[in-house]
Amino acid sequence: MSALVLSAVLFAALLHATWNALIKVSGDRLIIMGVTTATTSLLAIPILFFLPLPAAESWPYLILSACVHTFYMLVLVRAYGLGDFAQVYPLSRGSAPLLTATLGFILLNESMKLSELSGMLLIVIGIFGLALETSAGVLQLSRPALFYSLLTGLCITAYSLVDGIGVRLSGNSLSFILWMFFLDGFLVPLIAFTRRPREVFFATLKNVWKTGLLVSILSTTGYAIIVWAFSQERIAPVAVLRETSVLFAMLISALILKEAFSALRVIIVCLILAGILLLGL
Repeated sequence: MSALVLSAVLFAALLHATWNALIKVSGDRLIIMGVTTATTSLLAIPILFFLPLPAAESWPYLILSACVHTFYMLVLVRAYGLGDFAQVYPLSRGSAPLLTATLGFILLNESMKLSELSGMLLIVIGIFGLALETSAGVLQLSRPALFYSLLTGLCITAYSLVDGIGVRLSGNSLSFILWMFFLDGFLVPLIAFTRRPREVFFATLKNVWKTGLLVSILSTTGYAIIVWAFSQERIAPVAVLRETSVLFAMLISALILKEAFSALRVIIVCLILAGILLLGL
Protein backbone atom coordinates (compact mmCIF):
# COMPACT_ATOMS: atom_id res chain seq x y z
CA MET A 1 0.00 0.00 0.00
CA SER A 2 1.42 3.39 -1.00
CA ALA A 3 2.25 6.02 1.62
CA LEU A 4 -0.35 8.38 0.12
CA VAL A 5 -3.19 5.87 0.38
CA LEU A 6 -2.06 4.75 3.85
CA SER A 7 -2.02 8.28 5.26
CA ALA A 8 -5.29 9.20 3.52
CA VAL A 9 -7.12 6.19 4.96
CA LEU A 10 -5.80 6.92 8.47
CA PHE A 11 -7.06 10.50 8.19
CA ALA A 12 -10.45 9.16 7.05
CA ALA A 13 -10.45 6.87 10.10
CA LEU A 14 -9.98 9.88 12.38
CA LEU A 15 -12.90 11.67 10.71
CA HIS A 16 -15.07 8.56 11.05
CA ALA A 17 -14.44 8.15 14.76
CA THR A 18 -15.16 11.84 15.32
CA TRP A 19 -18.53 11.92 13.60
CA ASN A 20 -19.63 8.67 15.25
CA ALA A 21 -18.85 10.18 18.66
CA LEU A 22 -20.96 13.22 17.71
CA ILE A 23 -23.87 10.96 16.74
CA LYS A 24 -23.60 9.08 20.03
CA VAL A 25 -23.56 12.11 22.36
CA SER A 26 -25.94 14.41 20.46
CA GLY A 27 -29.73 14.63 20.80
CA ASP A 28 -32.15 12.74 18.60
CA ARG A 29 -29.81 10.50 16.60
CA LEU A 30 -32.31 9.65 13.90
CA ILE A 31 -33.03 13.30 13.11
CA ILE A 32 -29.32 14.17 13.17
CA MET A 33 -28.66 11.34 10.73
CA GLY A 34 -31.48 12.63 8.55
CA VAL A 35 -29.99 16.14 8.57
CA THR A 36 -26.58 14.67 7.77
CA THR A 37 -27.67 12.70 4.72
CA ALA A 38 -29.94 15.46 3.40
CA THR A 39 -27.17 18.06 3.73
CA THR A 40 -24.68 15.78 2.00
CA SER A 41 -27.10 15.25 -0.86
CA LEU A 42 -27.71 18.98 -1.29
CA LEU A 43 -24.00 19.79 -1.23
CA ALA A 44 -23.35 17.26 -3.98
CA ILE A 45 -25.94 18.66 -6.43
CA PRO A 46 -24.00 21.71 -7.79
CA ILE A 47 -20.88 19.64 -8.51
CA LEU A 48 -22.81 16.94 -10.39
CA PHE A 49 -23.44 19.35 -13.28
CA PHE A 50 -19.70 19.61 -13.95
CA LEU A 51 -18.94 15.89 -13.97
CA PRO A 52 -19.69 13.13 -16.48
CA LEU A 53 -22.24 10.50 -15.53
CA PRO A 54 -20.80 7.31 -14.09
CA ALA A 55 -20.64 4.45 -16.58
CA ALA A 56 -23.88 2.53 -17.04
CA GLU A 57 -22.32 -0.61 -15.53
CA SER A 58 -21.93 1.13 -12.18
CA TRP A 59 -25.53 2.34 -11.76
CA PRO A 60 -26.91 -0.89 -10.25
CA TYR A 61 -24.19 -0.59 -7.63
CA LEU A 62 -25.11 3.06 -6.98
CA ILE A 63 -28.75 2.11 -6.34
CA LEU A 64 -27.76 -0.83 -4.16
CA SER A 65 -25.28 1.39 -2.30
CA ALA A 66 -28.02 3.88 -1.41
CA CYS A 67 -30.17 1.09 0.01
CA VAL A 68 -27.34 -0.50 2.01
CA HIS A 69 -26.12 2.85 3.37
CA THR A 70 -29.64 3.78 4.47
CA PHE A 71 -30.07 0.48 6.30
CA TYR A 72 -26.60 0.91 7.85
CA MET A 73 -27.44 4.36 9.21
CA LEU A 74 -30.70 3.18 10.75
CA VAL A 75 -29.02 0.16 12.35
CA LEU A 76 -26.17 2.34 13.66
CA VAL A 77 -28.62 4.77 15.27
CA ARG A 78 -30.37 1.84 16.91
CA ALA A 79 -27.10 0.32 18.18
CA TYR A 80 -26.00 3.58 19.81
CA GLY A 81 -29.37 3.79 21.52
CA LEU A 82 -28.81 0.38 23.12
CA GLY A 83 -25.12 0.29 24.09
CA ASP A 84 -22.09 2.33 25.12
CA PHE A 85 -19.89 4.00 22.51
CA ALA A 86 -16.79 2.20 23.84
CA GLN A 87 -18.34 -1.18 23.05
CA VAL A 88 -20.71 -0.62 20.14
CA TYR A 89 -18.13 1.17 18.00
CA PRO A 90 -15.33 -1.45 18.29
CA LEU A 91 -17.75 -4.34 17.84
CA SER A 92 -19.42 -2.88 14.76
CA ARG A 93 -16.11 -1.89 13.16
CA GLY A 94 -14.23 -5.00 14.23
CA SER A 95 -16.75 -7.50 12.91
CA ALA A 96 -16.40 -6.22 9.34
CA PRO A 97 -12.76 -6.59 8.19
CA LEU A 98 -12.37 -10.36 8.13
CA LEU A 99 -15.69 -10.82 6.35
CA THR A 100 -14.74 -8.10 3.86
CA ALA A 101 -11.38 -9.73 3.20
CA THR A 102 -12.94 -13.19 2.84
CA LEU A 103 -15.63 -12.02 0.41
CA GLY A 104 -13.09 -9.91 -1.48
CA PHE A 105 -11.03 -13.05 -2.00
CA ILE A 106 -14.05 -15.13 -3.05
CA LEU A 107 -15.88 -12.57 -5.22
CA LEU A 108 -13.03 -10.41 -6.55
CA ASN A 109 -10.13 -12.87 -6.46
CA GLU A 110 -8.06 -10.43 -4.41
CA SER A 111 -4.94 -12.16 -3.12
CA MET A 112 -3.26 -11.14 0.13
CA LYS A 113 0.42 -11.17 1.09
CA LEU A 114 1.49 -12.87 4.31
CA SER A 115 2.46 -9.51 5.86
CA GLU A 116 -0.97 -8.08 4.99
CA LEU A 117 -2.79 -11.09 6.43
CA SER A 118 -0.70 -10.80 9.60
CA GLY A 119 -1.43 -7.08 9.84
CA MET A 120 -5.15 -7.64 9.33
CA LEU A 121 -5.19 -10.31 12.02
CA LEU A 122 -3.43 -8.04 14.53
CA ILE A 123 -5.83 -5.18 13.82
CA VAL A 124 -8.93 -7.38 14.18
CA ILE A 125 -7.61 -8.96 17.41
CA GLY A 126 -6.89 -5.50 18.78
CA ILE A 127 -10.30 -4.14 17.84
CA PHE A 128 -12.15 -7.00 19.48
CA GLY A 129 -9.82 -6.74 22.46
CA LEU A 130 -10.89 -3.13 22.94
CA ALA A 131 -14.53 -4.20 22.86
CA LEU A 132 -14.02 -7.07 25.30
CA GLU A 133 -11.81 -5.08 27.70
CA THR A 134 -14.50 -2.75 29.06
CA SER A 135 -15.60 -3.02 32.65
CA ALA A 136 -19.05 -4.21 31.65
CA GLY A 137 -17.70 -6.88 29.30
CA VAL A 138 -19.26 -7.91 26.03
CA LEU A 139 -21.08 -10.80 27.65
CA GLN A 140 -23.00 -8.30 29.76
CA LEU A 141 -24.14 -6.32 26.76
CA SER A 142 -27.82 -6.72 26.13
CA ARG A 143 -28.63 -9.10 23.31
CA PRO A 144 -30.25 -6.35 21.22
CA ALA A 145 -27.13 -4.15 21.59
CA LEU A 146 -24.87 -7.03 20.57
CA PHE A 147 -27.17 -7.96 17.68
CA TYR A 148 -27.33 -4.43 16.26
CA SER A 149 -23.58 -3.92 16.69
CA LEU A 150 -22.83 -7.05 14.67
CA LEU A 151 -25.53 -6.20 12.13
CA THR A 152 -23.83 -2.82 11.68
CA GLY A 153 -20.60 -4.67 10.92
CA LEU A 154 -22.39 -6.75 8.29
CA CYS A 155 -23.67 -3.56 6.67
CA ILE A 156 -20.13 -2.15 6.62
CA THR A 157 -18.96 -5.25 4.77
CA ALA A 158 -21.83 -4.99 2.29
CA TYR A 159 -21.33 -1.33 1.36
CA SER A 160 -17.55 -1.71 1.22
CA LEU A 161 -17.85 -4.40 -1.44
CA VAL A 162 -20.68 -2.70 -3.33
CA ASP A 163 -18.93 0.67 -3.43
CA GLY A 164 -15.55 -0.89 -4.16
CA ILE A 165 -16.89 -2.74 -7.20
CA GLY A 166 -19.04 0.17 -8.35
CA VAL A 167 -16.28 2.78 -8.28
CA ARG A 168 -14.07 0.54 -10.40
CA LEU A 169 -16.80 0.23 -13.03
CA SER A 170 -17.75 3.91 -12.99
CA GLY A 171 -14.97 5.28 -15.18
CA ASN A 172 -14.75 8.34 -12.89
CA SER A 173 -14.29 7.82 -9.16
CA LEU A 174 -15.27 11.39 -8.19
CA SER A 175 -18.48 11.19 -10.22
CA PHE A 176 -19.39 7.86 -8.59
CA ILE A 177 -18.69 9.23 -5.09
CA LEU A 178 -20.85 12.33 -5.56
CA TRP A 179 -23.76 10.42 -7.12
CA MET A 180 -23.53 7.97 -4.22
CA PHE A 181 -23.77 10.83 -1.70
CA PHE A 182 -26.65 12.40 -3.65
CA LEU A 183 -28.70 9.19 -3.70
CA ASP A 184 -27.99 8.52 -0.01
CA GLY A 185 -29.81 11.71 1.01
CA PHE A 186 -33.43 10.77 0.44
CA LEU A 187 -34.55 7.82 2.54
CA VAL A 188 -33.20 8.60 6.04
CA PRO A 189 -34.74 12.13 6.22
CA LEU A 190 -38.05 10.69 5.02
CA ILE A 191 -37.95 7.96 7.66
CA ALA A 192 -37.06 10.48 10.39
CA PHE A 193 -39.92 12.75 9.30
CA THR A 194 -42.47 9.92 9.36
CA ARG A 195 -41.32 8.41 12.67
CA ARG A 196 -41.43 11.62 14.70
CA PRO A 197 -44.45 13.84 15.43
CA ARG A 198 -44.30 16.98 13.29
CA GLU A 199 -43.85 19.38 16.22
CA VAL A 200 -41.12 17.18 17.74
CA PHE A 201 -39.34 16.84 14.39
CA PHE A 202 -39.15 20.57 13.66
CA ALA A 203 -38.35 21.55 17.25
CA THR A 204 -35.50 19.04 17.36
CA LEU A 205 -34.33 20.11 13.92
CA LYS A 206 -33.68 23.64 15.20
CA ASN A 207 -31.40 22.27 17.92
CA VAL A 208 -29.42 19.69 15.97
CA TRP A 209 -28.98 21.11 12.47
CA LYS A 210 -25.51 22.48 13.25
CA THR A 211 -24.36 19.09 14.54
CA GLY A 212 -25.92 17.43 11.51
CA LEU A 213 -24.07 19.79 9.18
CA LEU A 214 -20.75 19.09 10.92
CA VAL A 215 -21.35 15.33 10.80
CA SER A 216 -22.21 15.68 7.11
CA ILE A 217 -18.91 17.40 6.33
CA LEU A 218 -16.85 14.91 8.37
CA SER A 219 -18.59 11.78 7.08
CA THR A 220 -18.63 12.95 3.46
CA THR A 221 -14.95 13.82 3.45
CA GLY A 222 -13.98 10.63 5.25
CA TYR A 223 -15.92 8.22 3.07
CA ALA A 224 -14.98 10.03 -0.16
CA ILE A 225 -11.37 9.33 0.77
CA ILE A 226 -12.18 5.66 1.39
CA VAL A 227 -14.00 5.17 -1.92
CA TRP A 228 -11.10 6.88 -3.70
CA ALA A 229 -8.74 4.47 -1.91
CA PHE A 230 -10.87 1.54 -3.12
CA SER A 231 -10.09 2.67 -6.68
CA GLN A 232 -6.34 2.78 -5.93
CA GLU A 233 -5.81 -0.36 -3.84
CA ARG A 234 -7.44 -3.70 -3.13
CA ILE A 235 -10.61 -3.44 -1.09
CA ALA A 236 -9.67 -5.73 1.81
CA PRO A 237 -6.51 -3.89 3.05
CA VAL A 238 -8.25 -0.51 2.75
CA ALA A 239 -11.33 -1.79 4.59
CA VAL A 240 -9.23 -3.20 7.43
CA LEU A 241 -7.01 -0.13 7.72
CA ARG A 242 -10.11 2.06 7.94
CA GLU A 243 -11.13 0.19 11.10
CA THR A 244 -8.18 1.74 12.91
CA SER A 245 -10.72 4.48 13.56
CA VAL A 246 -11.22 2.47 16.76
CA LEU A 247 -7.89 3.88 17.98
CA PHE A 248 -9.14 7.41 17.54
CA ALA A 249 -12.46 6.43 19.11
CA MET A 250 -10.64 5.21 22.21
CA LEU A 251 -8.75 8.51 22.45
CA ILE A 252 -12.03 10.42 22.13
CA SER A 253 -13.55 8.14 24.74
CA ALA A 254 -10.70 8.77 27.19
CA LEU A 255 -9.96 12.46 26.58
CA ILE A 256 -13.39 13.86 25.79
CA LEU A 257 -15.93 11.39 27.21
CA LYS A 258 -13.66 10.82 30.26
CA GLU A 259 -13.78 7.03 30.09
CA ALA A 260 -10.96 4.99 31.64
CA PHE A 261 -7.89 4.08 29.54
CA SER A 262 -6.21 1.10 31.17
CA ALA A 263 -2.73 -0.42 30.70
CA LEU A 264 -4.31 -3.32 28.82
CA ARG A 265 -5.79 -0.87 26.32
CA VAL A 266 -2.31 0.55 25.73
CA ILE A 267 -1.09 -2.96 24.84
CA ILE A 268 -4.07 -3.48 22.53
CA VAL A 269 -3.41 -0.16 20.82
CA CYS A 270 0.19 -1.26 20.21
CA LEU A 271 -1.12 -4.43 18.53
CA ILE A 272 -3.27 -2.36 16.20
CA LEU A 273 -0.36 -0.03 15.40
CA ALA A 274 1.80 -3.07 14.57
CA GLY A 275 -0.95 -4.23 12.23
CA ILE A 276 -0.97 -0.83 10.53
CA LEU A 277 2.78 -1.03 9.96
CA LEU A 278 2.47 -4.51 8.42
CA LEU A 279 -0.29 -3.31 6.11
CA GLY A 280 1.80 -0.30 5.15
CA LEU A 281 4.75 -2.54 4.24
